[in-house]
Amino acid sequence: MVGEICPMPPSPGAVLSILSYVSTLKRKRDDLDDQLQRQRASRYRQGLQHESGSSGQEATEHTVQAAMGEIGFLSRSAMAEPRDETSGFSEELAMGRMVRAALALSGAIPTQSSIDTHGQKIAEMNDPTIHLRRKLAVPFFTSFLETMGSQFIHIDSKDLWRDFDSTFKDSDDTVGSNAPKFAAKAFVVYMSVATGILLSRESGSLQGLAGGLHRKATKLLPRIMGSGNRIEILHCMLSLVLYSMQSPQGGSTWHLVGLAMKKAIAFRFHNDPDLSVSISSNVLMMRRNTFWSLYIVDRTISTIMDRPFNIEDDEITVQSPEEYMHDSPHMNNALARHSITHARLMSGIRDRASNSVLFHYSNFCYWRDFFRGIASASKFTRGAYMQLSSRAIVEILKSNGSTNVAASMIHSFQTIERDIVTTCSDYIEHEYQGSDCGEFTGGFVEAYDIFAAGAVIVCLTGRSTTPFADANIINKCTALLTTVGERFVGLRVFRRVLWDLSDAVSGNAKSDSIIHELPPMIPDGIRDLIFEKLQRNTVMANH
Repeated sequence: MVGEICPMPPSPGAVLSILSYVSTLKRKRDDLDDQLQRQRASRYRQGLQHESGSSGQEATEHTVQAAMGEIGFLSRSAMAEPRDETSGFSEELAMGRMVRAALALSGAIPTQSSIDTHGQKIAEMNDPTIHLRRKLAVPFFTSFLETMGSQFIHIDSKDLWRDFDSTFKDSDDTVGSNAPKFAAKAFVVYMSVATGILLSRESGSLQGLAGGLHRKATKLLPRIMGSGNRIEILHCMLSLVLYSMQSPQGGSTWHLVGLAMKKAIAFRFHNDPDLSVSISSNVLMMRRNTFWSLYIVDRTISTIMDRPFNIEDDEITVQSPEEYMHDSPHMNNALARHSITHARLMSGIRDRASNSVLFHYSNFCYWRDFFRGIASASKFTRGAYMQLSSRAIVEILKSNGSTNVAASMIHSFQTIERDIVTTCSDYIEHEYQGSDCGEFTGGFVEAYDIFAAGAVIVCLTGRSTTPFADANIINKCTALLTTVGERFVGLRVFRRVLWDLSDAVSGNAKSDSIIHELPPMIPDGIRDLIFEKLQRNTVMANH
């Protein structure tokens, strides 16, 4: 066509190589799907031996892990090679199957890729048709908007309320139309209500309802993935991620985040479009907001679990909210913008680990002082401020690889250590007070943050120079971990590690203590701090 730029065709060898790889990956996805179907069918066969069931599950787990590893390769390819944003990735790589694979993984043990066949069977048995009325859904939807909605910049409360009203039309839970354009809106509404349920005081008795809404939403996924609406696809992926942080039945958060970010990279959301591309200012802002929300969850999950980031900062050229929201009413969402700044702070701490503790501590103090002005806006904002502060200051110690803090002309090491202990203690105390009021439900992100804060406190307060701010703080910490462990059973080990670590630091180590061989659940950075502390205690005891 006249005036249309014709791209240079790739070499035949390159085409064959790509097609061969894609075909192989598609076959693996088909095999995984078949295995999952056979696995479900086998549960209803009589006389199935336990050993054969275990080997089948093991094979499926290995397949899932291999598949997720290849997704990483595709992400790197997406970053290195320009491609048409509207073609290739979702069709050739069967994104819907990847998401189903991630949802099939158990979230009870976040660090493992295992399929809970028993849990899936129970979920299917307790999957009645959900008829949720608007009146019942409103408080949970409101709770979601007041918490998650204030922390993630892609969530527009006005738009979501409009979608909520159309989804629950005439106080009914029936979607107004089965047309594809309504599927994504209904999906996000269902997932928002489900997540709001898990964040509520009634979460313990209503987890079945939340799970039912989650399953109802995921049935819409094939239609959404086939719609081609990039923003809606990523919004639905973000909804799955936020739910999985609160429910072990929500799939693997780690894999869901990775898939969502890799999809965003394929869509080029990490870059602003060329000036020659015609795009409305509203759509452009939605693209940017969607990417920055993904950036927050990527940095959050990668930091607490000590996993690699899915994208590096030097690969991101999309404008930051401060650049494109200077005259926007969204600027009122201060917590979301500070959460993005915090995520970038965490990137800086990890990427520049060779810098001194003082360097990172000074940057942290600047962020904290800037945030402190809005921290009193609400109880949730105050709690988020404490949690983000604790996570950042723990990350500084982890990057140092030691609890030894060097003094400087500006801060003495006692001052910095005291601030670390106080910051971690304040966060634990805040969550504990919420628990007393029935307001602490605790997802696995909170579990990692609480455990890390408790471990750092024990390591630092083993010295006379840094006394406990509260002698019962570790007891409060383990009480909170007990609460989270009721939902995420794999995280119960955090509580035992803290108890044994506290005993060892105080000179009462047991011969069978778990700290002699820490479980793989413990993040590497915290593991290093614990080993360094125990070695120093041993040296001091020998002298």
